[in-house]
Amino acid sequence: MDSKKTVRTKFGYFELASKPNASDLQIYYAEKYFQEAQGSYEINYTQAEKEYFYNKAMQKHLWALSEIKCPTDRKPRFLDVGAGEGWALSYFNQAGWDCKGLDYSSHGCSSQNNDISSLLVIGDIYEKISEMLQDGIKFDLILLDNLLEHVLDPYDLLKKLLGLVSDVGGLIVEVPNDFSIIQEHLLQHEHISTPFWVAAPDHISYFNKDGLSELAVCAGWNVKDVISDYPIDFCLSNPLTNYVRNPALGKQCHNSRVEMENLLHKISPQKTIDLYRSLANLGLGRELLALLTPKS
Repeated sequence: MDSKKTVRTKFGYFELASKPNASDLQIYYAEKYFQEAQGSYEINYTQAEKEYFYNKAMQKHLWALSEIKCPTDRKPRFLDVGAGEGWALSYFNQAGWDCKGLDYSSHGCSSQNNDISSLLVIGDIYEKISEMLQDGIKFDLILLDNLLEHVLDPYDLLKKLLGLVSDVGGLIVEVPNDFSIIQEHLLQHEHISTPFWVAAPDHISYFNKDGLSELAVCAGWNVKDVISDYPIDFCLSNPLTNYVRNPALGKQCHNSRVEMENLLHKISPQKTIDLYRSLANLGLGRELLALLTPKS
């Protein structure tokens, strides 16, 4: 571990030893999103990548329905906190959910899924969550996808989201799997020279399965299940595919992950979820996903 830059929290996950203050972080992200919105370059995804995004959203949908109960007298309600380019928002909208997304910028969604831009609420995510809490709005499924690692107080955010989920609903939290078994192995065997995943100030917190689960429980959630995803970290043990030492290899490794993920999904979405549950139990996979429900 990088002891100079990170410290272990009381929940067991790691965070930056020197965290930015709220005002500096707000300025950083405001400038970052402004630059993204003003840029002329647009990402053009391949059809395989679009299929991959759709499949990952379908996996979340299928997984969530194993633990939450959708209402029968109305459309189920879905909230995407940090909707990004809108792939999950688009999927759940097509699946018949009453959808809303929150994000600091409309740039990603408008560039990739402009047809559902009307479902997006733009502004400070904390302010928008507070407004919805005041209005008493409830959702049957909330998605927090690669956002928890960016906030100054993950515990506070998870506590706030308790007030937005319905009694029979749930929350999916997705974060990078950092300070993992495979990352420690790669460092020990000198496949990598530094903990490349420590990326300040973008990532403030760094979660493994135990740390994420402990945080969720302390914040008032039941951890119903934890899965991971494709272990792209395995590429780093091979010098021919080590994208950290040779970043030019990154796209090839990504394309391989997309192809294999799509193949697994084609074989069986449910069996793919089962596979990723096993990988999570081994501490493997690049991402971690926790399915949470409110404590009764």
